[in-house]
Amino acid sequence: MSTVDTPAGMIARLDASLARRGEAVTVRRRVGPAPNVFVEVQCRAKVTGFNSEVLVAGVKQTASSIVMSPTQFQAAASAGTWPGAAGGGVWPKVGDFIRQADGRERKIEAGAPIVVGDVVVRIEAKVLG
Repeated sequence: MSTVDTPAGMIARLDASLARRGEAVTVRRRVGPAPNVFVEVQCRAKVTGFNSEVLVAGVKQTASSIVMSPTQFQAAASAGTWPGAAGGGVWPKVGDFIRQADGRERKIEAGAPIVVGDVVVRIEAKVLG
């Protein structure tokens, strides 16, 4: 198995691709019952709308697919800044928010880490808003 076929190689390729073709986003998780207190992770993500076939199947036009790397989430978790006081798992989850560079904030409606050989190699999510 070459190094590009390993989970570390897959993550490195994803990081490089997101650096070239992704956009800056902030993943936010609400801390406790306070409405305006969040913990955040800045990362690069590939944000794409859904094609017309998916829209016909019931996906709202305001929905987008997001692909993120696990790299920044693992670093923030190691530093104790994510999820921190918000609790929950390290990976973005339903109910978290994505703020794009243009200021638009969208809610994660579905998502899951993609695992290869017991290692999270990418995070995929559907956002609305």
